[in-house]
Amino acid sequence: MKSKYSAAQVFLHWLSAVIIIWGTLSGFMVALFEPAFEHKAWVGFVNVSLTTLFIPFFVMRLWFAFRHGKPNDHLLSSREEKLSAIGHALLYLNMTIVMLSGVLMMDRPINVFDWFSLPQPIENESITRVFNRVHIFSCATLGLLVIGHVLAVVKHQMKGKALLRRMSW
Repeated sequence: MKSKYSAAQVFLHWLSAVIIIWGTLSGFMVALFEPAFEHKAWVGFVNVSLTTLFIPFFVMRLWFAFRHGKPNDHLLSSREEKLSAIGHALLYLNMTIVMLSGVLMMDRPINVFDWFSLPQPIENESITRVFNRVHIFSCATLGLLVIGHVLAVVKHQMKGKALLRRMSW
């Protein structure tokens, strides 16, 4: 019986957490406040570069999730397992939409830390605007899903169900 996630799953989970939290907080900070142009440009450059590099890691995370599954330690009730499965499916779906819309909304080539550049996927401005709106909405829903995920983990930890142990090194 497997009681922990594999090392690769743990690494990809925490990598995802750091990048998603950074992208969400920095993106909303730039959107909701009025930082100096240089700050806004820097955040945009870093977020585009970081999330572009993250895409293959996210694909690997999905592969590991479906290939290796979850620990079978029976910490959660059958109802909690179902809710967890739904929550994770929504997170993965939402992350996919965020990344896809983020790429498709680009109105210029995708510059990755000045190391390399990818061509702008769609040149039609009205289509990129639609993907920009989808991206903004999906970033907001991802933020809510992440908060729900963290609160669920905290709730279970407080009830003595050591879920974080599964996702630890």
